[in-house]
Amino acid sequence: MPTMQPAPGPRPSPQAAYARWMDACTRAGWRGTLAAEQVAVRDGLGRVTVAPVHARWPAPRSACAAMDGIAIKAAPAAVGVWQLAAGSFTWVDTGDPMPAGMDTVVERERVEFGADGSAQITGPAPQGLNVRAAGEDFPAGELLIPVGHRLSPADLAGAAAAGRTSLQVTRRPVAAIIPTGDEIRPVGSALGPGDVTDSNSLLLATRAGETGARPLVSDVQPDDPDAITAEIRHAAHTADIVLVIAGSSAGRSDHTAAVIARAGGLAVRGVAVRPGHPVLLGYTHPGPVPVIGIPGYPLAAAVIFELFAVPLFAALQGRPPAGRLRQRAQLTCDWASSPDVEDWVPVSLAPAPAGEQADYPVAATPGRRGAGSISRLMRAQAWWAIPIGQGKFARGELIDVQPMPGALW
Repeated sequence: MPTMQPAPGPRPSPQAAYARWMDACTRAGWRGTLAAEQVAVRDGLGRVTVAPVHARWPAPRSACAAMDGIAIKAAPAAVGVWQLAAGSFTWVDTGDPMPAGMDTVVERERVEFGADGSAQITGPAPQGLNVRAAGEDFPAGELLIPVGHRLSPADLAGAAAAGRTSLQVTRRPVAAIIPTGDEIRPVGSALGPGDVTDSNSLLLATRAGETGARPLVSDVQPDDPDAITAEIRHAAHTADIVLVIAGSSAGRSDHTAAVIARAGGLAVRGVAVRPGHPVLLGYTHPGPVPVIGIPGYPLAAAVIFELFAVPLFAALQGRPPAGRLRQRAQLTCDWASSPDVEDWVPVSLAPAPAGEQADYPVAATPGRRGAGSISRLMRAQAWWAIPIGQGKFARGELIDVQPMPGALW
């Protein structure tokens, strides 16, 4: 299989680069979807459906009490205070099936019981009061979950309530993560002068898990093209995507571009994004398997993962890329960005000072520049993705930010 070289010219936008990459992988024979498997409902969190889920039975399955109280036959004309003879009502708890012939539940707080077993009710009790009808939530046969849906805790509870014990889902994509660099040491290792802890693998592996993928982190590979090539080809036997960390730039020890070209094909070398512009996009054999050469700086690695790995995981699982939630916020300072790139800026969010931003009570503060700063990610709750062509922003200007998964503020 001949290698594919990236087209000359200016760096493409992230969107154009992704499309070029997918086209190259497809031309090389990549199928782009994963096989299905059946899992128990309890194991379905985060998985993506490949078959629709219909209700086997209605919910609730029969009319039931929606409050603790007494079940009665409705008396629409009754008002004020009225009496029920002993034996004409039945005590029920929330969720109990309605007794035969009774269609109303009077909540316990409105009932006083007499010594003779009678009951005195205050207020009206129209038919259906505090009663959930059979199928009120959903009827038998209703479509509960469509194809291509990522399952949430509520989805699993709903499927179980509808009588489903197992679900058809896409196999979890496997993400092989290959850290490289003579100076990189595994987490927990003793560090000598110039050594660096392999925190990037931890960052990408945990983020991959959040997307529904199964990360496999290899041993750190030295700055040796043959060793990196061999590890990529080994990973391609079991992985659905290979992430090679570092070595994507043009330094003397940066071999990833040549390695990806040798292992399969290089479709994109460099993207108009900051940080992360040296990113490499290609594929490897056997497979073919998509490969991303990820820059070694933590902030750049995080941005490239969001732009290219996250949508690829969605495609592999047969679902459209998730729409990014947007939060309207107000800048706390002036900001300048290069209009030639899509600039991804981590921002911290906080409630706006009282009286300053009544219309938009969220204040966004960009972190300082520096792709190598892991602390910028630690202190950020959102991304501000500034489109190509936009440069200067004034303090107080309204912007759209994308909350990071799991961020709390």
